[in-house]
Amino acid sequence: MDHNKNKSSDRLVPISKKDLSKKCWGFKATIRHGQCDPAGIAYTPKLFDLLNVTVEEWYSSCLGINYYEIIGDRRTGLGYVKASADFFQPCFLGDELEICPMINRIGTSSLSINLHAFNNDVERFRGHLITVATDLESHKSIKLPHDILEALNAYKSNCD
Repeated sequence: MDHNKNKSSDRLVPISKKDLSKKCWGFKATIRHGQCDPAGIAYTPKLFDLLNVTVEEWYSSCLGINYYEIIGDRRTGLGYVKASADFFQPCFLGDELEICPMINRIGTSSLSINLHAFNNDVERFRGHLITVATDLESHKSIKLPHDILEALNAYKSNCD
């Protein structure tokens, strides 16, 4: 769902948290000292790390599938093949964020999501991630496991 393009240009514009369904899950995090540069602004690589933590927690807490068992016991990788972000406003030391995953597309073996990072209901930045399911022994892509596919489809239908 693309409710973020300015009609007069193709420039991405921030959204408000109220633009998302109330059924969408959010991960709360505070920007900490170790995530900032000397000016107190969140360092970009630390924000990507925060997106990864959000994805891990989303699988476990929201989708009901333990992320660490997927990788460990099940030996199924969910590696990123593409990661990018759009930044609307800086994040500062002490900012409290809520990061909400929204599914763009579920493929046979891949998943495309946007992660909207809000502070006081205003979007500060938006991550764009594409993951591909892989067999961690052969390192080849595989179909998304059935339980993951079902959980993703249920989440998408609740949040669209």
